[in-house]
Amino acid sequence: MQVFGKSDIGLKRKSNQDCFYYAKVNENTRWAIVCDGMGGVNGGDVASNLAVKSIKESLSNGIWEELGEIQNSDIKKMLKNALKKANLEIFTNAQDNKNLAGMGTTAVLVAVVNDKIHVAHVGDSRAYLVRQGKINQLTIDHSMVQEMIDEGEITHEEAKMHPNKNIITRALGISKDVDVDYSMKTKKPGDAVIICTDGLTNYLDQKEILDYFKMEKREAFVDGLISAANERGGADNITVVALCE
Repeated sequence: MQVFGKSDIGLKRKSNQDCFYYAKVNENTRWAIVCDGMGGVNGGDVASNLAVKSIKESLSNGIWEELGEIQNSDIKKMLKNALKKANLEIFTNAQDNKNLAGMGTTAVLVAVVNDKIHVAHVGDSRAYLVRQGKINQLTIDHSMVQEMIDEGEITHEEAKMHPNKNIITRALGISKDVDVDYSMKTKKPGDAVIICTDGLTNYLDQKEILDYFKMEKREAFVDGLISAANERGGADNITVVALCE
């Protein structure tokens, strides 16, 4: 798989508090991380960059090589531990600097290893799987409106316009410990994985994301999504990473 990513400040924000990174470990292993920071004037930027830096260190090529014959359980543990380590680093920094109090960040971390797609996440940044002309969301938002949907209080359509749609219930750095959600899928030929922040999903639903995927490939696909979000308002930072063949 190849990886393509881009982050854009959008049209309304004064800084970009999103951060992303991706890496090729070997011919059979790729991974990518997307974070959306929050908290004060500088807190969100600091949190998302701290998370990415920490995760890069946790998932350095040497770590993968030490695993030798990689088991799925090893990868699950490694991804979850990487997010938990980043959580503690952000939390500790916030405790040590009152100007950063309350900072945090979402995180969606994807590793494609051989024929498996591994996803670990915290917050409402998302991962989607495109397969055989269809798209499915691989993550479940840790957000207030998602909880309301789960309880049957509102519909998915109502959630899009709900005044609390941007309130998340879980993030890296808010407390000393964090619960990390994990899932795994078997990869099939032609699969693509898209990870993004809510600067995209607040403007484009998954069907529209799929439509762009069918029209454009690789860098042009990522650029097209970001342009579309900006054309519809661009009120937030926008980050998209695509892992595709």
